[in-house]
Amino acid sequence: MASVVAGIYEIQEPVGAGGGGIVYTGYHLRLDKRIVLKADRRRLGTKTEILRREVDMLKGLSHTYIPQVYDFVQEDGVVYTVMDFIDGESLDHLLKRGQIPAQPTIIRWACQLLEALTYLHSRPPYGILHGDIKPANIMLRENGDICLIDYNIALALGEDGAVKTGFSRGYASPEHYEAEYESQNRHAKRRADVTEREDSTEIPRLKKEENTERKDLDEATIIENRENTERTSSKQTSSRLMSNSNKMTYSGQAVMLDVRSDIYSLGATLYHLLSGRRPAQDARKVESLGPDVCSPAVARIIEKAMEPDPSMRYQSAREMLTAFRRLHTKDPRVIRHRRRIIATAAALSVSFLCGGTGTFVGLKRMDQTKEALALSEYSANRLADGDVAGAVRLALQAVPKREDLLTPPVTPQARKALTDALGVYDLADGYKSLGTIELPSAPFTIALSPQGTWFAAVYQYELAVFDTETRQKRAVLPIEKSALSEAVFADEKVLVYGGEEGLTAFDLTAGEILWTGEQATTLAVSGDGKVAAGVNRDNDHAVLYRISDGTRLSECSFEGQHMEVPVNDSFANPGNRIFCLNETGDLLAVSFQGGGLWIFDIDSPDDSMIVYEESSYRHFEGGFCGDYFAFGANKSDQSQFGLIDTVEGTYVGSMESRDHFLVKTDRDGICLANGNLLVRFDRDTLGETELAYTGDVKITGFDVGDGDVLAATEGPGFSFYDRGAHVLSEEPCEEPCDFLALGGGYGVMADRNGPTVRFMKRESHEEAQMMSYDARYTHDEARLNGDGNSVMLFDYEKFRICDPEGEILAEGEFPEAEQIYDQQFRRSQEESFLEVIWYDGTVRRYSASDGSVLWEEKRDPPDEDLYEEFQTDRYRIASPLHGAPVVYDLESGRQVKTLEADGYLTYVTQAEEYVITEYVSAQGERYGLLLDEKLETIACLPRLCDYADGKLIFDYGSGNLRQCRLYSLQELMALGETYLQQEGGNLEKEG
Repeated sequence: MASVVAGIYEIQEPVGAGGGGIVYTGYHLRLDKRIVLKADRRRLGTKTEILRREVDMLKGLSHTYIPQVYDFVQEDGVVYTVMDFIDGESLDHLLKRGQIPAQPTIIRWACQLLEALTYLHSRPPYGILHGDIKPANIMLRENGDICLIDYNIALALGEDGAVKTGFSRGYASPEHYEAEYESQNRHAKRRADVTEREDSTEIPRLKKEENTERKDLDEATIIENRENTERTSSKQTSSRLMSNSNKMTYSGQAVMLDVRSDIYSLGATLYHLLSGRRPAQDARKVESLGPDVCSPAVARIIEKAMEPDPSMRYQSAREMLTAFRRLHTKDPRVIRHRRRIIATAAALSVSFLCGGTGTFVGLKRMDQTKEALALSEYSANRLADGDVAGAVRLALQAVPKREDLLTPPVTPQARKALTDALGVYDLADGYKSLGTIELPSAPFTIALSPQGTWFAAVYQYELAVFDTETRQKRAVLPIEKSALSEAVFADEKVLVYGGEEGLTAFDLTAGEILWTGEQATTLAVSGDGKVAAGVNRDNDHAVLYRISDGTRLSECSFEGQHMEVPVNDSFANPGNRIFCLNETGDLLAVSFQGGGLWIFDIDSPDDSMIVYEESSYRHFEGGFCGDYFAFGANKSDQSQFGLIDTVEGTYVGSMESRDHFLVKTDRDGICLANGNLLVRFDRDTLGETELAYTGDVKITGFDVGDGDVLAATEGPGFSFYDRGAHVLSEEPCEEPCDFLALGGGYGVMADRNGPTVRFMKRESHEEAQMMSYDARYTHDEARLNGDGNSVMLFDYEKFRICDPEGEILAEGEFPEAEQIYDQQFRRSQEESFLEVIWYDGTVRRYSASDGSVLWEEKRDPPDEDLYEEFQTDRYRIASPLHGAPVVYDLESGRQVKTLEADGYLTYVTQAEEYVITEYVSAQGERYGLLLDEKLETIACLPRLCDYADGKLIFDYGSGNLRQCRLYSLQELMALGETYLQQEGGNLEKEG
C-alpha cells in the first residue's frame, strides 16, 4: 500500500538507490501530477531556520533544463526531496548500451547543460553548486532535450556527507581527490546560533547611542588551502564563489569546491559521451580526444574544461557556453567549402569528361547554399547578442562575391541577415546595439562616466578603461586583489578606484595617476565630485580625501564595526552594501555585519544617526538626495523602504513589501523600483512620477540617465524608457543583466557569468522625418494621401487628416462604430479615400483630403469570417480570419506558398519587383515583410504603416511619420563594407 508523506506526497515504487539514498516515483495529490521523491536517512547538521531558507531558494528555481523542486520535508527520521518527474532515460543507459550520440547532438546537449549551470551558478545570493554532474544525472527527454537532475541538495545545505554524495570517480574534479574529506558546516552552525535582533522600524529621532558590544554574524574566516589560496596571486579565478561551496580539509587545511568543479565534471561527462569511455580518475592521466572521436575544436573545449589546475579551466559556465557557440568559426560546412575550392579545378575537368557537369554544378551550388544558410544563422545570433559588427561580417560572408555557373544566387536568408544587421529599416528613436567587447574574464562591477564618455570594468584583477563610442581600450590598471574592489567616476576627467597600491585617482585625459592613498576596496564619491571615501575590506574605519590633490581630509571611525564581507572575496562582489557620501561629503552612510545601518556625521561625530543598530536584513542599497537619505533593506521574505530627513534626524516615511526595493538617488530625486513599477520622488516636493512599468515581469535592476531609464527584468530581458515612461526599445537576453549603466546617450549591460559587455547608443532619425501629428491622438493606421500633402490617421471610431506640419485639416467620427466590419484605404493620384464597411452591408467612402463622404451604398451583409483576397502582378493571396494566408499562381491557379501565420494580414502591395505584406500582431502592433519575387522574406519592416511613391513609411506612435527607400542588395553590401571599415579599428577580426 502506498504511503503518504506530509499529507500531500504519495510514495509509490522505488526506481533507484545509491549512496545518497533511495529514489521513488510518487504523486503530488494537490497538483495531480507525477513526482519524484529522494529519501535520505543521513543526519542533517543544519538548524531548521537555515534549512528552510536554503529550501526556499531551491524551490524558487525555474529553468527549462532543471526539474522543479516542490518541497523538502522530514518525516520519521527520513528527509525527502520532492521534485518533478522527468519522463525519459538517463544518458548512462545510452552508454551502457554502447550507444554513442553524434557530435552535433552532444554539442546541443552541452549548450543546454551549460545554460542550466549558468542559471544555477548565478542564483542569489552567490549561486548553487550542482556537485555531481555525470551521465546518470542527465535525463534525455522524449523531445531530444536534456534535464540536469539531482543537483545536490546536500551541497546547498551543508549536510554531513555532502561531499561523498557528489563524489563520482572519473567525473569528480581533482579538488575532490586531495585526501580524506570532511564537510565543513561549522560556519553554518555558528551563524545559526546567533540570535538576530528584531528590526526596528520606528525611530522618531535617529541619534547615535553609546557603542555596545556586537556579535559577529560572520565568524568563519577563510582557511587557506594547500597552495595558500593565493589571494594575492594574479592567477586568482574570476569565477563566483558559490554560497554552497564546501570546504574540505586536508592535513588541517582546506580545498574549496566552486563552479570550476562543475565545469570539470561536465567536461568529463562530455568526454565519456563522445568517446564511450569514462575518463581516468587522475586528471593528469586523461588521454586527449583524437580526430577519430570528435573535431579538434570540440576536443580543445573538453581539454580546457578538464584542466587539472582550476585556474586554467573555463572560469564560468557562461564562458564555456560561449566557446561552444563560437564553434561556427570552424563549422565543417564553412571549412569544407574553403577546402573544396582547391579541389574544384581538378574535379572540374574530370566532371566535364565524364559528362557529369550538371551534377557537379548542382552539388557545388547546393554546398555553397548550405554554407550561406549557416552563416546567416550565425549572423542572427551575433545580432541578438549585440555584436553588430560580427553580424554584418557574417552576413556579408553569406553573400556570394561573384556570379558564375558554380555560384548559387543570393539566398533570401543572407539578404535578410544583412538587412537586419544594418538596421536600415528601423527608423525609431531609441537605443540600438553599438557593439560588444570581450573582457579577459567576467566583470566584478562596471561604471560609466556621467556624460558617457568613458566606460570602466573591474575584473580579475584589473581595471580597464574604454572609450565608450569606439570601445577602444585606453588604460589597464592593477587593482587590489579582491572582487570587492570598485571604481567610481568623479567626473569626465577623474576616475577613483581601489588600486593595487591603495585608493587611486586617475586622470582620464592625461592617462596618468594623480595620487594614491591608503588601501581600499569599497569606494564612494560625493555628489559634487570633490570628496572620495574608501574603506578596506577588513577595516573598521573609512578615510576621506580631497579628489583634486589627494589631501587626507579626515577619518571616520565605525566604532569597532565592520562592513559585510563574503567569506571569500575572490570571486564576486555581491553588491549588497551601502557605502555612500552625500552631496558635499560631510555625511557617510554605511551598512554593517549584523544588519546595522548608520549615517555618520564627518564633522560632528556625536550627531551621527543609527537607522538600524542590528537587523535581520542582509541586502542594503540607497543614497543621499539633498537633505534626504533613502534606502532599501531587503531579506528573503520582507523588504522595507525608508526615507530619512538628515537635518531633522527623523523618518519622513517608509513602506514594506515582499518584493525587493531597488533604490538609486541623484541630485534631482529618489528612484525606487518595487515589483514591476519604477517611480521617481522629486527632491523638493517628494511628488511621485512614473518612470517605467514592466507589466507581468519584475524589475531586477535599473539605471537612470539624461531622463531615460534602463531597466533589467526577469525573463531575463531589458527595456529602455523615455522621459514619459514610454518604451523606446526592449529585448530579451540569455543571461540576467547584473550590471547596468546609462548616461550620455549610452547604455551598457553585462552579467557576472560571462566576459561580454554590450553597448547600446541612443539614435534619432530626424533626417527621415516626413510628417508630424499630435502624438496624443490615438489611431490604428496612418495612410498618405495620393497627392503626398496630407496624411489620414484612423481607427474604427474616428479619423483625422493632417498636413505635413501636423495642422488638422479635417476630423470626424464614424457612426455606429461598434458595428464596423472592416476598413480599407484606397489611393490614387486622382482621389484617395477610406472605405468603411458595416456589418449591415453599408459602405461609405471618406475623402482623404477633407473627410467628406464621397459615396455611400447598401450592399449585402458581408461574411463574418473576415475573408479577404489580395492580388499582385503574379499572385492571388487568400487571407482567412483564422489560418495562414495562402498564395496561388495567377496564371495556373496552382497553390505555391503559405505566408506568415503569426499575424493578421491587412494589406499586400506590389513594390517594384518586390511584394510588401502588412500585418497586425496578436499584441496589436503593425509590421511589414519585404518579399522577393518568390515571396521569400528578405527584410522585416517594424511599424510599417504605408508604401507610397517608392517609399516605405513608418509610424512609431511618437507623433512622427518617417520614410526611407528600398535598398538594393548592392547598396546593402556597400553599406556593410563601409560599416566594417569604420569599425575595423575597434573590433577584433574573426579568427
